[in-house]
Amino acid sequence: MWSVVPPPAAAQVRDAFGVEVGELRPHPGGFEADAFTDGRWFVKLWRQQPDSDAALALTAELAARGIPVPAAQRTLDGSYTSAHLGRRYALFPFVDGRQATWDDADAIAGAMRAVHGIAGLLLPRTDMDEWCVEVLRDRRDHPWIADRRDEVMANVDRLEAVIERARAIDVPHVVCHHDLFPHNVLVDRDGRVVALLDWGGTRLAPREHDVFTGLCGPDPVRFLNAYGTPRLDLTHLEYARLARSLHDLAARIDNQVDQHGINTWGFDLLRRVDADLELARPFCDR
Repeated sequence: MWSVVPPPAAAQVRDAFGVEVGELRPHPGGFEADAFTDGRWFVKLWRQQPDSDAALALTAELAARGIPVPAAQRTLDGSYTSAHLGRRYALFPFVDGRQATWDDADAIAGAMRAVHGIAGLLLPRTDMDEWCVEVLRDRRDHPWIADRRDEVMANVDRLEAVIERARAIDVPHVVCHHDLFPHNVLVDRDGRVVALLDWGGTRLAPREHDVFTGLCGPDPVRFLNAYGTPRLDLTHLEYARLARSLHDLAARIDNQVDQHGINTWGFDLLRRVDADLELARPFCDR
């Protein structure tokens, strides 16, 4: 289990980033990190592996291209993270906004389409190697999933087969965030997107590897209509939709956290995969 930790002291932040911060108070974080803010600056303190310097540097490049992304601050030694209590943290300007919900699906889809329209970024390409496969095979007898082991293994087998099919299908690669769910989007009081967060998983990948997020919401058809895409590839959608639910299952088992999420983010969404893909089929070429 992850323990609660205090924020870095103002003197630590000043010595690391050359920035004066006020009293850092807890702020809603996420599965991977704790967060703090003084209302002007935002500290993200990773629980395990931090985003790479390349991923954090990308935030400034995206902001320069007009994408609403808070740009990570560089430290005085030229990197992007500093140490605190054995963990790494980064510093961003604070953006005032509320966390989006699926009611903001149209705005999220539009922001996603804008990201996919960016050209000329030098990024790694996706390889579709899935760490969750090994974790779930090795830990199929974990007490949180042992009673549904056959269901888990059937989905793991399906993912491996889908990856093989997807790798044989040549589709355009675009800038993909890979986690553009409402929890990574801030909107203002009028529902306009003011910040897209957490770019650690960004790759050049088929657009379906982002668009699948809309299939996880309550109204996939609304999301796909708002995205306004030309025809999608159903196999890449299947890959991304299935992989995400297995990721969410494996991460909770591997880190021994959020047992409740085993159902809400894992099994509940796994059991929706085929129904969601049927809703997406009219938007796909194959």
